[in-house]
Amino acid sequence: MIAGCPSSLDPVELGDLHILHWRGDHVAAACSSTPSGDVPSFQIDTCQRRVTILTSAADREALRERLPSDGELQSFAGTEAYAFLLRFACGLESKLVGETEIFGQIKQAWRDYAAAAGSLCQQLDPLIQQLFQDTKEIRARFLSGLGSASYGSQVRRILGDSGREGPTLLIGAGQLAQAVAPWVECSELWISNRTPKRALELATEVRERHPARPCKVLDGSLQAELLAWRDARDVVLCVPADGERDSQRIAAWLATVPRPGRIIHLGSAGSAAGQWAAVPGLTSLSALFEMLRTQLDQRQRHVQRARHACAEKALLRTLGGNANQAHGWEDLAAFAALSA
Repeated sequence: MIAGCPSSLDPVELGDLHILHWRGDHVAAACSSTPSGDVPSFQIDTCQRRVTILTSAADREALRERLPSDGELQSFAGTEAYAFLLRFACGLESKLVGETEIFGQIKQAWRDYAAAAGSLCQQLDPLIQQLFQDTKEIRARFLSGLGSASYGSQVRRILGDSGREGPTLLIGAGQLAQAVAPWVECSELWISNRTPKRALELATEVRERHPARPCKVLDGSLQAELLAWRDARDVVLCVPADGERDSQRIAAWLATVPRPGRIIHLGSAGSAAGQWAAVPGLTSLSALFEMLRTQLDQRQRHVQRARHACAEKALLRTLGGNANQAHGWEDLAAFAALSA
């Protein structure tokens, strides 16, 4: 039992579990003005959705009528409701599939609900604790170490710990640079862009997200950039190929002997890499994209297995007993239907 909860109600059975899932870009603003206090429920609000847990179909329908009709609304009951909660807690319903932040949000929402002695906290507590246990198990089996599949995560993976041994030069300040910059872990980040104002804007964003990370903006001149090429440990280019500048960049890079570090050129693809192709330490866009594609394939397989595990775990919980134990022949038919 958790502190603050009334103790006069029996735990909810899985068959009596009901979920309303309301999502859309407008949800965050609308949630606070949607009345639900007189309907016994536990609500989890995020910027993109509201998930409401109830213990009767009548309460679910009463609350459904109060929600604006322009939202995308789903409802689940029983086994399907628990399977949805598992997918939700595992990050499988998130835009960034497999993300971990949502699990922390759910746990905090439950702590707040229990502290406020919510009307269903005693009934729901065993189920919520079971949900936390099952979520941890599924994440550990299928989603642990999955990581993020993005250009930024690939850049960080390629550079590894080398960035801590010296500054990293980031060339560009457009959308690609904005996606990469927060992921670069280094002793100091240098940003060079032909338009210094945009470089300053990117540096401000990096400092806001990583206050402890030193970030310097170059003056935008070719001379300043070439000097940085000589002194940087690693370089990440987020700009298209430029024949004249590229030859000078390569010369500046090779001027330091021995030449530690790496170049990641996100504007250079395979055979189109031209003069960059023979530069030591280079990772081209095509090479990075192949890594990303391979990891996306692996990620998709893990996500599919995790989704199936959520459905399987929900079915086992419905059957009762230990969710990991073997069941009889009658249960195998249900598993066969689940896998079909």
